Amino acid sequence: MLRLLEDSCVLQIGVLGINFKTADLALREEIARGASSLSGEKGIFFRCPTVILSTCNRTEIYFGGDDLASIHSDLLAWLRSLIQESFEHRLYSYFGVDCFTHLCRVASGLDSAIVAETEIQRQVKVAYLQTARYLSLPSGLHYIFQKALKIGKDVRNRFSLQKGSFSLFHAIWRLSSEFFQGNLPQNVLFVGYSELNRLLIPNFLRKGVREIALCTKNPSSIQWPYSSVVGREVLSSWYAFELVVCASKAEKYLIEGPGVPGCLVFDLSVPRNVDPHVGQLSQLYNMEQLNAYIENHRKRHVIYMKESEEFVKNNVLHLARIYKNKQIASSALSYSNPL
Repeated sequence: MLRLLEDSCVLQIGVLGINFKTADLALREEIARGASSLSGEKGIFFRCPTVILSTCNRTEIYFGGDDLASIHSDLLAWLRSLIQESFEHRLYSYFGVDCFTHLCRVASGLDSAIVAETEIQRQVKVAYLQTARYLSLPSGLHYIFQKALKIGKDVRNRFSLQKGSFSLFHAIWRLSSEFFQGNLPQNVLFVGYSELNRLLIPNFLRKGVREIALCTKNPSSIQWPYSSVVGREVLSSWYAFELVVCASKAEKYLIEGPGVPGCLVFDLSVPRNVDPHVGQLSQLYNMEQLNAYIENHRKRHVIYMKESEEFVKNNVLHLARIYKNKQIASSALSYSNPL
């Protein structure tokens, strides 16, 4: 009986995902739109609870249950019903301890385009908490998300992954300096009250940029001390700004038109918020292009990366054993004390 209990008490979890390493931007946009139909309270329409982690570089669907293969098949069928393009060959899937390990690497920033970036830690936390608010998650999902967030924090505290790293801000600033030939942009528009924009704006201020506007859907509800806050009506004349950084979530393009010469635009959103036609006259960079730029320029910390990967692996195996032993003890108690 103990063997049967042991076999049934492994982590019954899985993940189905796509990221910047497996697919281009256009396909990632389609998967992000499809997965959004399962996010938050909308997840009640699927047969089992799912946690949707959707960022500018990845979309992942975490799930748990007794029949992972069946749930995995149902998720694929759900996405196929929403997406016409063939996508299965671009997805990755992990189950059990491999899924746990993957989530820990994601939360730690080890699987990010920008190694050890901090925003992903917050994004993982928000995805988990927002889902737990509306859905009753299985114990396995609660366990891996709570432990992954702790491991992610531990990795950043223990290892110097961020020292000297080539961050997204560094990439944007270097490209801006090249475009404006070493001069500061006269005025900058940030579109979206996102965590990413709120991290970027103080960095621009530290570099000496003073004319900054933050565009958001509901400006009256925002208290933001670092720049002026404006509504979306400003987007009708976005080209009046020398530099535009778009990091928002919208169902349609927020920046449109053929662009204007002398204007630099960064689209950090997935799905994209900037019409690609803007690049006809303006200089336009999307996340795919920025990732390639970062990959070519960032400093690699081989020793720190190796130590961090080993740290994650050892912690996952240790925590997986703890979870398994707790489940076995709980099940054994149920068998020994039948109703």
